[in-house]
Amino acid sequence: MSRQALDRRTMLGLSGLALGGLALRSAWADSAPAGPAIVPLEGHLPPLAFRMEDVETGRPVTEAAFRGHPVILYFGFTRCPDTCPLTMQNAAKLVTLLGKDGPDLRVAFVTIDLAYDTQARLKAYVAKFGKPPVFTGLRGTPAELKAAAKRFGVYYRAPTGPDSPDPESAIRHSSATYLFGPDGRAVALLASFPTSRPDLPAVAALIRKTMDRS
Repeated sequence: MSRQALDRRTMLGLSGLALGGLALRSAWADSAPAGPAIVPLEGHLPPLAFRMEDVETGRPVTEAAFRGHPVILYFGFTRCPDTCPLTMQNAAKLVTLLGKDGPDLRVAFVTIDLAYDTQARLKAYVAKFGKPPVFTGLRGTPAELKAAAKRFGVYYRAPTGPDSPDPESAIRHSSATYLFGPDGRAVALLASFPTSRPDLPAVAALIRKTMDRS
C-alpha cells in the first residue's frame, strides 16, 4: 500500500471515530473496535493547545503546563454511565503499568457538561481515578470548550441547564482518546482505550517511545 493510500485510510478511520459523533452506549463500551487499536496521527492533528480552568487549583491553565509530558486527552462528563468512567479506569491501569514512568504521564479530562459539572464536581470525579498532577480535570467557558473540541475534531452535545432529567439521552459526544507527545505534537488516536479491552501494553510502549524521543 502506498504512503498516500495509507494516509488516506488513516484519516478515514480518524474521521469515523473522532468526527462521527459516536453515541455512548454500554454495548459499544463492552467491545473492542473493529479497526486498529492505535491509529497514528503524526502530521494529521494539530498540536496540543487550549486554555481552560484547572479544577484542582481553580486557575486558568494552558498546554504549556503539560509540556515535557506525554498527555492523554479525553472529552467526557461526570454523569456518563459507561465510556467515560471506563476510559478513566483504563488510564489509571495504564499509570500502574508504566511503573516508574507512570508519574510522568498526564491524563486530561475535559468536561463537555458545563451546566452540571461544576469545579467541585469535576474535581471530585477525577480524584476517583488518580491524583494531580497525573490526573487533571479541565473546565472551560462555552467558547473555550467549543474551540478545543473543534481543534481536535470532537463532537459533543450537552444540555444548557443543570437539571436535565436524563443525561444519558440528552448528552452525546465522540469518544476519541488522543495521545500527545512531550513536545505537544499529536501521536495517536487510542481507538481501543474507551473500551473494556484496551491494548494497554501497546499504549504503554508507545508512551515510552515518545518519552525516549523527547
